Amino acid sequence: MPESPDRPALISLRHQFEAAEGTFLLIIRTELRWDWPTLRQMTSTMFHAIEELKGESRLDRWIAEGFWFCDTWVPAWTSHPDFPQQDSQDRAGALELIHDLAFALMTGQSPYQDDTLRVRAVG
Repeated sequence: MPESPDRPALISLRHQFEAAEGTFLLIIRTELRWDWPTLRQMTSTMFHAIEELKGESRLDRWIAEGFWFCDTWVPAWTSHPDFPQQDSQDRAGALELIHDLAFALMTGQSPYQDDTLRVRAVG
């Protein structure tokens, strides 16, 4: 499933997962800073990519790996003692959201019965 203009979320998702300039993954890795606006950009992109992929019979490997990486590496990296630990309560909710998005991608179902996943991911 190629990235194309009719699938803008996949184009943005690759940008996010490659930790391009100004993305959440790059900021937490290089600046050791939890950046809420870029996190919202990433979760929104993840949600919209899931929507674009509905009905697909297969996923490109980079998509599955990217969701897995976010679900496993972000909690491990940001819980390291050298990473500043302010806002830990809010972070727990953000990490849960990343996990919920990975769950939704892999199962094809939201972990919620209403619109909660979209509201939490997109705002």
